[in-house]
Amino acid sequence: MSRDTVQVKRSVSIFDTTLRDGEQMPGLAFSLTDKLSIAKKLDQLGVAVIEAGFPANSEQEKEAVAKVAQEVSCQVSAMARVVPKDIDPALESGAQMVNLIASTSQIQMARQSGVDYEQTLLAIAKSVKAVKAAKRTAMFTPMDATRTEPDFLRKACLTAEKAGADWIAITDTVGIARPAFIRQLAAMVKKTVTVPLAIHCKNDFGLAVANTLAGIEAGAEMAQVCLNGLGERAGNAALEEVVMALTCLEEIDTKINTRLLYPACRLVERISQAAVPRNKAVVGQNAFTHESGIHATGVIKDSRTFEPALMTPEMVGHSRRLGVGKHTGKKGLARVLSEAGLEPEPQELMEIYNQARAITSKGKQLLNSDLFALAESVMQKNRPPARAVLLEQLVVTTGDQIAPTASVQAKVHGKTRIEAQVGVGPVDAAFCAVKRMLGKDSGMEITEYYVNAVSGGSDATVRVQVTVEDQETTNRISASSAHLDIVMASVDALVTCINHLIRLKGETITRKENS
Repeated sequence: MSRDTVQVKRSVSIFDTTLRDGEQMPGLAFSLTDKLSIAKKLDQLGVAVIEAGFPANSEQEKEAVAKVAQEVSCQVSAMARVVPKDIDPALESGAQMVNLIASTSQIQMARQSGVDYEQTLLAIAKSVKAVKAAKRTAMFTPMDATRTEPDFLRKACLTAEKAGADWIAITDTVGIARPAFIRQLAAMVKKTVTVPLAIHCKNDFGLAVANTLAGIEAGAEMAQVCLNGLGERAGNAALEEVVMALTCLEEIDTKINTRLLYPACRLVERISQAAVPRNKAVVGQNAFTHESGIHATGVIKDSRTFEPALMTPEMVGHSRRLGVGKHTGKKGLARVLSEAGLEPEPQELMEIYNQARAITSKGKQLLNSDLFALAESVMQKNRPPARAVLLEQLVVTTGDQIAPTASVQAKVHGKTRIEAQVGVGPVDAAFCAVKRMLGKDSGMEITEYYVNAVSGGSDATVRVQVTVEDQETTNRISASSAHLDIVMASVDALVTCINHLIRLKGETITRKENS
């Protein structure tokens, strides 16, 4: 094949705005530590640009942007409106790029910014020149581009380009566009200017990812996205979904290490406390989980039968799971038990299956830990199943004048351990103490924690449900416990999860060694 006929794989840059636009989600506020943790993970992912914040918002925000710029190797962007009071802090923050925002739709100019067309064009030109004079990369973003009059949008983009802008970012600020319109709009801007184009879409009608892909199809060279689709109102295009669609469906190179997507999204979920829906594409808990007997049987034989073969859980750092519920078949149940180190005889499996179906058919949830306990009971072992962690004693102290402290005594792999830790509350302190005594198995994180009162009154019995994830294997286990003492219920559920995860970890490592 001659050199002239070799096809060069197209590439698209990823501009992540989790720390700026994502943080605009109502009720969300990242601390400096939070921002640095997320920024470092984004840097590991391989994003081209991290938009770290809006420096004009506060001195703390400016310092946060500066810290992020010092800690990561990729380019860092700071947002600014096209006014000197915004641009100066952005430049002082040390960000290598300034994302200049100007309202260009008639409704926003009249009702929000209070300026006319000529004033807007003048502000765009002055702002871009100021950023370029400081030897920074200038991105111009015509805000509300999808509701901007086409002629004025062209003028605004041309004005920015003539002033020296390096990028133009087209935004669907209120999420009203459809893919066909985004293609037309992006194509129009591409014909108007020669600088590269970025696309930024909101998710008000659930079309943010589709619109982002449409913009790229029309020639945009950069996608502006957020991990987990965070953002104000219905959020933004989700980084993980856009990246995997480009990688798998379009064969476009994003430079992203996709194996880090699931860990990155889990990190943001924990920090933001914004739960990822179980059925969310790519990184949801159920993204590669099968419960139906028909599906599970097919997946056991060949995962391509009921999964998109173009994308595997391993590609995104996730794992395939078989769920247990009213639709589960015997083969799927046997696989779930086998992966947990439980190998029942055929008649035992049938009994476990019947009991599990009886529970789930009544609309009751069967947690992993409940299933394993049921299986162990049916298998009628002569001795209690081995427990890696056996709780012996728990003492907590708390009050308004002292730091909540927990002292835990337990047998860990047969050896008595005692640990004491402080926390933000007695439950957190107890969790920290249990984690501390795990040693090599300490890489487990609590991802979900729910409390419900079983009865009324101040002496009510509480039921706690905990979900714990092993960061090394991505195995997840949920367990519940009821007790008059919320701390005891919490620790009991936690220890149950840990015991099952340690056993699952051994099975996972064994399977990998034998594969």
